[in-house]
Amino acid sequence: MKSIKKSERLLLFFLMLSGLFCLSFYATSCTGIIAKDNVTEAYELRINGQADSAVILLSQIIVNDPENAKAYYELARAKQHMMLGGGRYEIGEIIENASKACELDPENVSYAYFEAHVKFLDVYIDIMRGKEEIKEKLNVSYASFRKVLEIDDCNSSVLVTMTEINSMLPAEMGGSRDEAIVYADKLGDCDPVIALKAYAFLLPEDGSLVSYWQDAYESYDADAVISEELGRAYLLEGDMDNGKKYLEKAISMNSDKTLLYLDLGRALTMKAMETQNKMLGEEAIEAFQKYLDLNTDAPGPLKAYAYRMMGLTSKRIIGNDDLADDYMKKQEEMDPFCSRAFGSPALGLFTPPDDLPPMSVGYYSRPF
Repeated sequence: MKSIKKSERLLLFFLMLSGLFCLSFYATSCTGIIAKDNVTEAYELRINGQADSAVILLSQIIVNDPENAKAYYELARAKQHMMLGGGRYEIGEIIENASKACELDPENVSYAYFEAHVKFLDVYIDIMRGKEEIKEKLNVSYASFRKVLEIDDCNSSVLVTMTEINSMLPAEMGGSRDEAIVYADKLGDCDPVIALKAYAFLLPEDGSLVSYWQDAYESYDADAVISEELGRAYLLEGDMDNGKKYLEKAISMNSDKTLLYLDLGRALTMKAMETQNKMLGEEAIEAFQKYLDLNTDAPGPLKAYAYRMMGLTSKRIIGNDDLADDYMKKQEEMDPFCSRAFGSPALGLFTPPDDLPPMSVGYYSRPF
């Protein structure tokens, strides 16, 4: 057997030591360039049930590369994900991370929109807690939404949201019907169909959403957006049959709208709880299962939400504790930080960090 020379042994030892050094700093990388790629790895950890590990990895990436805007953005999203699931993070530090991403990459519309979203979420939390002095925070969120429009002046998510906020809040709290009209008209110039969502918030108090969307449905041929909104309007009125009919029409027109099965299931669950109707509870579970069947590659947190809702419905409406436990176990396996909110989490929270989140409007003033 050939003996290894002393110089070769020293070289081998050095290479082994270098390898161990790199492995020990794998999360932050040996170069900094790899660390940037690791943001996607952190995202994948998060959507596969390891949001806590994602936060650790992202924090290490930022230590190694403090100018990494994408890492701050994904860290803010990971913390919001965990906060919704009962994690220890507060809205203030989520805003701080989101704002840092914007500071480092001020022209990125995804970062700007997320910052505006979490700043208004802070306001919304205060409103839900009964606080009336919200103007200062509200003005900060308004400024952030306007910043998004400076980057993308036809951003439909922002224009609908700004219409809704200004129309739902009284003037003394910072709302303005005049401003709401301005934003709705701006969206009308950009996209007349999507603008119908904004104008719906300007209906008189005794106006009928069903009549409004039914008129639109008859005016536009085979439009998935209008069919979806007509279905939502029926759900708000407690008409589950017509709600289901028009939501499924929207899905048949646009297969990207299968997320609507989560809203349908949620509406059926609410109605079943109100009436203690087991048949409605079973229909709700069918709707959640339909979403799962049609979206086998959906992000883990959305699957987990469906399983959680199936578990709650099985326990509270159908009275089958064993089935409920099975669903809850699947939820825990999918995502232990699954949102505890009754509403389904927005898809944009789970899109890859390099992707532009889809147009998403989660209404604040109504459940659907």
